[in-house]
Amino acid sequence: MTLLALAPLQLAAAVPAELIGRVVLDVSSHGEAWYVNPQSNMRVYLGRPAEALDRLVARAFLVNYMHIERLAERSGDDYDAEYAAQVAGYIMAPNDLVGAAWYIDPDTQLRRRLATANDAWEIMRTGMPVDSAVLASIPAEPEDAPRVTEAEVKEVKSADVVGLDDGTEVRLLSVDVPSNEDLQQAAMARLSELLLGRSVRLESDRSNTDQYGRLQRYVHSGDVNVNLDLVRQGLAFHNIESPNYQYADQFIVAGIDAMRHGFGFWSE
Repeated sequence: MTLLALAPLQLAAAVPAELIGRVVLDVSSHGEAWYVNPQSNMRVYLGRPAEALDRLVARAFLVNYMHIERLAERSGDDYDAEYAAQVAGYIMAPNDLVGAAWYIDPDTQLRRRLATANDAWEIMRTGMPVDSAVLASIPAEPEDAPRVTEAEVKEVKSADVVGLDDGTEVRLLSVDVPSNEDLQQAAMARLSELLLGRSVRLESDRSNTDQYGRLQRYVHSGDVNVNLDLVRQGLAFHNIESPNYQYADQFIVAGIDAMRHGFGFWSE
C-alpha cells in the first residue's frame, strides 16, 4: 500500500490540514463529535457512541491484516513508523478475516480498536476541540442511508433470493445453499414458511448489491434472522465475505450447531 493509494481524490482548500483524520468536538455548541474523513475531506456527524461505531466502521479502508500488524497497538511496541505516518487518521479494517476495525490515532500513531460502542466513545471523548466557524468551513458528508428498512415479501424465487411486492429482488447475504435439488427445495420451503406475504425487515451490511443488481440483505421476520436460520437448520452454509462481517461470529456458531445436531445436510 502506498501513500498515493490512500490519498483523497481532492483536497478541499478550506479544510485545515491538521484536522484531517481527526475526531473534533464542537465547543461552540453542545460538544457534538465529528470525524473529518481523510478519504473525502468531509466531516461525518458521529452522534451517540453506537451510531459513531457504525459510521466510523462504514468508512474503514480495507487492507490485508498484515498491514494492520505494521501498526503498534500499545506504546513501546515495534511498528513501521513511516507507514504509521502515512495512514494516521484513517479507519482500517481487515479484508481477509473476521476482525475489528482500527482507528489510527494522528497524535500517537497507535491503532485504537473499534469493535464496540465503548471503543467509539473512548475515541470521541479525546477529540480535538474546535469552534463552529471552523466546522462550517468543512463540508458535511450526506447522512447515511438507513441500515434497516421494511418491505413485504411477495415471492420466493430461489433458495436464497426473494422478490418484494415492488418487484425488487433480495439476495440473502452471507449464505450459500448447496445445489442439491432436495436441499434447494427444503430451503425454499423454509423461506416460504417464514417470509411469504409477511412484512419483514431488511438489514444492510457493507455491500449493497450483488453482480446482478439484487439487494444484498439480512432478512428478519419477527425475531428470526432468516439468513442465520437457514444455516442453523442445516439448509445453507455460511458464506462470509469481506466486507460483510455483521453476523460473522453468529454464522460460524450456527454452522457448528447444525453439524453437531445433524440437521439438514449434516444428517445421515
